[in-house]
Amino acid sequence: MSPLRGYPRRPQVFRALAFLVPVVLVAAAVRADRPYAPSRDYDLQNVRVSLRFDLDQRKVIGEVTHTLSTLHDGVTHLDFDCADLTVSSARVNGKDARFATHPDKLEIDLTQPAKAGEKFDVEIKYEGKPTAGLYFVLPDKDDPGRAREIWTQGEAEDTHHYIPIYDYPNDRATTEMILTVPGDWITVSNGKLISVQDAPNGLKTWTWRQSLPVSTYLISFVAGEYKEKKDTWHNLPVTYNVPQGMEDTIEPTFRHTKDMLEFFSERFGVAYPWDKYAQTAVDDFVAAGMENVSATTLATRDMIHAELASERPEAADNLISHEMTHQWFGDLVTCKDWTNTWLNEGFATFGATLWQEHYYGNDSAAFQYWRDQNGWFQSKELFSVPIVTREINDSVQYVGNVYDKAGWVVHMLRERLGDEAFFRALRHYLEANRLQNVVSADLAKAVEESTGTNVDQFFDEWIYGAGAPRFVVKSTYDAAEKKVSLSVKQTQKVEGHVGLFHVPIDVSIMTSTGEKNFPIEVSKADETFSFSVDGPPLMVLFDKGDKILKSVDFQKSPEEWIRQLQTASEVPDRADAAVALGALRDNEAATKALGEAALHDKFWGVREEALRALGRVNSEPSRKELFAALSNDQPWVRVVAVEQLGRYHSNEDVAKRLQNIYKDDKAFSVRGAALQALAQDKASGATALFEKALTTPSPADTLQRAALRAMGAVGDDSVVPSLLEWSAPGKPSALRSIAINSLGRADLKNHDITTRLISYLSEPSFDIRFASIFALGHRGDPAAIEPLEALAKSGQLSIGVPHAVEDVIAQLKAQSASGKEPPAGDKDKKNGEAVVAPSTGSDQAVLDRLDRLEHQLSDMNDRLRRIEASMTGTGSKSD
Repeated sequence: MSPLRGYPRRPQVFRALAFLVPVVLVAAAVRADRPYAPSRDYDLQNVRVSLRFDLDQRKVIGEVTHTLSTLHDGVTHLDFDCADLTVSSARVNGKDARFATHPDKLEIDLTQPAKAGEKFDVEIKYEGKPTAGLYFVLPDKDDPGRAREIWTQGEAEDTHHYIPIYDYPNDRATTEMILTVPGDWITVSNGKLISVQDAPNGLKTWTWRQSLPVSTYLISFVAGEYKEKKDTWHNLPVTYNVPQGMEDTIEPTFRHTKDMLEFFSERFGVAYPWDKYAQTAVDDFVAAGMENVSATTLATRDMIHAELASERPEAADNLISHEMTHQWFGDLVTCKDWTNTWLNEGFATFGATLWQEHYYGNDSAAFQYWRDQNGWFQSKELFSVPIVTREINDSVQYVGNVYDKAGWVVHMLRERLGDEAFFRALRHYLEANRLQNVVSADLAKAVEESTGTNVDQFFDEWIYGAGAPRFVVKSTYDAAEKKVSLSVKQTQKVEGHVGLFHVPIDVSIMTSTGEKNFPIEVSKADETFSFSVDGPPLMVLFDKGDKILKSVDFQKSPEEWIRQLQTASEVPDRADAAVALGALRDNEAATKALGEAALHDKFWGVREEALRALGRVNSEPSRKELFAALSNDQPWVRVVAVEQLGRYHSNEDVAKRLQNIYKDDKAFSVRGAALQALAQDKASGATALFEKALTTPSPADTLQRAALRAMGAVGDDSVVPSLLEWSAPGKPSALRSIAINSLGRADLKNHDITTRLISYLSEPSFDIRFASIFALGHRGDPAAIEPLEALAKSGQLSIGVPHAVEDVIAQLKAQSASGKEPPAGDKDKKNGEAVVAPSTGSDQAVLDRLDRLEHQLSDMNDRLRRIEASMTGTGSKSD
């Protein structure tokens, strides 16, 4: 699953124009309230469900027949998870049965205690208006042209909101999905399409059959007014479905699907296991993507507009490959309980980067890991929590561990074993556990069985233990002995689940005659290593190429960092150098080296980091280097250059250049970045330019989106009328969400804005409610507490959002109890611009927490939820 894309986008992530969010909490890591798998009375073998719909009432009318067998003697009743549904009848083996409903449970009595292995067919008729699990997206008075859609989202435990069923991963069943819908609709469900037949009143009945058993949270369907493109791969149907009017997004979004199917089948050593592969984009989806067996569901907000495809380095490949990897890791082999979710999500994250490596090159994958590492260390609340834990309920906190850290751990396991042994182990793991539910020990067992390598210590440190090594490294050179000494300290606080780590490290030392690598093993709190060399070291690298998840404080001279930026062969090492040089504000040579890298480094990611470093330097020489870097050919690199120019406040040359970029650049993403940079600068006349941009046509409303975000950055009362207008019903949903987010930052003492945002909490659109929640959190108005509490109790939230709402409420209550007003814009006497007063430490903690909530529920598509590491000092990485 990919987390929800969200609101707002940070400036450096603006280039992902087609989505957000996410995404990528999103995105959130799914954890339910049952960390232990329940004990079972029966084995669910087949689920045959027939559904009809009352669109006017947003109601589902269903019949389900469960075929099951009891697992032990003495079973007197059969329990099914069931919520939001009114059951009208139940029959067992063709005879009426007594039943009772309880909160979230349906209990059906047996006429006599069952024996182990006894088989039953249980028929249930029901109807209901689900608040989760099944969603209606329909036209209304504000959007009468909207496509009609119904779709489901079962993870974590939401399938029982539209089917009375056993709703936990630790059982598997085959399925039949029979859907009766309007005759002009398309449906997609798990497995093979068996038939489409005419039904009364202009309806059609679609029958789908999933012939291999799957966990029930992976049962799904989509039905609606979609356009379908059909293809085949090795004689298997491959289909792409989007709402009417979005047909031009199919090719740029899904163009690598068949190549990915081929690549993953070969790399994992197990052929794609299902009857077809369908990908369907739906409106208002509550995540970025969901890996339903053979039928992935995606959010329309993540589709790539044809005119914008060339402005993104990897299009939608990260999201598409993440969900596809799940067809093996998560679907074919599924976690037994939510505590072991990393076996699904960590491997899907790894798979997405594996595709990056294959298609876009090693540099792209290495840069992705480098960014993920920095983002993970930024989320300090994750450090003390193991990947496998039963002690945490907050899925928002947990997401960074089961996605990013777990992806890193799989990557390190690959490095530890080597490619041949690693992929042999994956093949054995998939084959040995095919169509089974697993825990972490099953992976460790598969590795040892297939390679002979015991990985118990590795799992103890990285899976069952918490944290990662925090290194402080210092090198010295003894000219007489011709030796380099390397002092290595692990400085993470050893407590709770955090211990010392045993890790292999590659040390690289370059002298005038060349570079030599020295492999070492680090295992103690304080160690010193010595290396014989043939002359003074010109460059020393600790963990060359960034193969271990870690932070490093390695003090070096400016000259050493410049040499590393210019000569290191690996992308992460050059990126580290760029970050370190960004802390040297008054060093002309450092600024010049960054400027050279921003223009000429062979990999775009290093150019971006050099640009960000120049922005942090924020001097007149660095401004000139940024101006020069605007000649970069790749639009996403120019976006970063433009973003950094937004740091140069009250600079007429910068303001004029940004205005010209908005008018003249050929890339819409760059023009949008210019609007936001002007907002950062509070440039004179910028608001009028934003107003004009709101009426300027652009692909996927790119410029309108940027203008609305820019208004939020301005934040004073001058932008409120436009933001209120664009937040109102009747405007496009995607633009409304952005306007709502910006209202969360505008004219913070205006309680009428709070009232308007509260009214949006009751709207049916998930995107609108989601944006409103966080906008209210940012405003800090205690009037939002009661309606947010009512929303949290309503049960109409999904995918980790309830925890986020609870956190927003807690922050609002804490701020209210302290008696502090939300930070408001005061007039700067010099220029009349609204200036937000600096936050106190506690205020900033609130805002930082809200930001983390938003971004950990977002950005899986190209991992844009990672916050750019705030690197200070001259260490290569700091926490």
